[in-house]
Amino acid sequence: MRRFLSRLLVPFTVLMIALGLWQVGGPEQARLEERDAQRMNDLQSLAFYLGCEQRRAAGAETDCGPRPRDTDRFTGQPFTVTQTQACAQFEQPDRMAERFPDLLDNGCIRLD
Repeated sequence: MRRFLSRLLVPFTVLMIALGLWQVGGPEQARLEERDAQRMNDLQSLAFYLGCEQRRAAGAETDCGPRPRDTDRFTGQPFTVTQTQACAQFEQPDRMAERFPDLLDNGCIRLD
């Protein structure tokens, strides 16, 4: 009986590990999330800087500091910038929209 239970333990453990990886996504999912988090940080810094520059152009006396990164650090593609928003191409746009519903709209941050 003991031998039978020990033989079941290994497949059960492997099954539980596989189900755990399936549930949370595994290492590749973590890499995607990390890259999108870094894109979001870069995009927020750029949006803050551009908003500061707009206020300074309107007459506010403020130091905006050096211009932050304006390209995607992983693809080298430039962020899309207009008068009203700064946008990035996220690898998981739906997940980012869920995480930042008040900040992101279609991968863009408003420059209010």
